[in-house]
Parts: sequence; C-alpha cells; structure tokens
Amino acid sequence: MPKVTFFNLPEDKRALIVRVAMEEFASHPFARVSINRIVKRAGIAKGSFYQYFEDKKDLLLYILQIIGEEKLAYLRPVLERIGQEDFFTLLRELYIAGIRFAQEHPLYVEIGRHLLASRNSPIYQDALARSKPIAYEIFERMLREAVRRGEVRDDLDVHLMTFLVASLNNLVVEYYTEHVAADYDERLLTVADQFIEFLRRGIAAGR
Repeated sequence: MPKVTFFNLPEDKRALIVRVAMEEFASHPFARVSINRIVKRAGIAKGSFYQYFEDKKDLLLYILQIIGEEKLAYLRPVLERIGQEDFFTLLRELYIAGIRFAQEHPLYVEIGRHLLASRNSPIYQDALARSKPIAYEIFERMLREAVRRGEVRDDLDVHLMTFLVASLNNLVVEYYTEHVAADYDERLLTVADQFIEFLRRGIAAGR
C-alpha cells in the first residue's frame, strides 16, 4: 500500500498520480508498465515515486483497491436488497450492475483485461487473494439469507457453497473474456444466466 508520504501530498497531486498510473496500466501489460512514463507524465521525480510506493506492484494493488471500493459502492443499492429478493434474482442483478459499471468505466476494464491476461502470474494471484474476502462475505450473506428464506437447500454447507459460488463467479468472467467477447455487454448476461441456472438446479430448495 502507499506510504505515508503519498497521503501527505495535496489531494489534486495524489489524484493526478493515480489517474496517470491508471492510464499506464490500462495501456500496457504489467510487465511493460513503465515507472519512467508514469513519473514523467505526473511531473514527479523518479526518486519521489519510491517515497510513495514500494514498486509498480504496490501501485497496481492500490489502484485495484480503489477500483474495488468504487465497484462495491456502485453495487451497494443491489446488496441492500439482500433479504428482499430471492438469491438467484439478486445474483443476476449483481451481474447487470457489474456490466453497467464496466461500461461506465472503460479504463478500469482495460486494467482488468491486462490483469486477467496474466492470470498465471503472481500479481494476479495476489490481487485475487486480496479481493476474495469481500466476495466471500457478500456471497455468504446472500446464501445464509436464502437458506433462511427457504430459497436454497438447508442441507448444504454454506461455507462450501460460498467458496464454490465465488470461485465459479471468477471462472464465468474468465470464460467470457477468453471465449466470448472482450467487451462487457449483454453477452455476459447470457453467459451469467446459464451459470445462474446451473446453480438453481443444484442448490435451490425443493429440487
């Protein structure tokens, strides 16, 4: 994460560094991202960069945290309906909101695309490990509420189901970007609908 010296900078300077860095990570795979280009465009000395961040991995993880927080805030209106709508409907609405978020933030999509392309690398695994707890918490809340409401079978291990749903959710996105399309649009919803139906047939109550 950024060092204290970064947060001591004026807000507009921090915002400029983040924006320039996002554009760099959106334009190049991680291995080709250049700190020299970032500092030049941000108007800071290269030595100053290392007073703010350990390295470009540290910078990328910070950027991913910012994106994750923005996406979570974007999804909050849907998440606030946990307990008001059934699990499968809510899961579909999360995909719809996720597609809209991607369409409204093309820069974030490009950063994610480069990251996904290097999913066998340590940086991808590190980023995934950092995002897992939040995803697990969301899906566990949804599943426990669905069990309570009688929508999902109560003979299933919720922790196991949480792990499977979260893992399969990541695989759905990987499959889509690799085999269907690069852009996030209604085609992703078509793929997600098949995933949701797969889940419905396996865990819905009364089956």
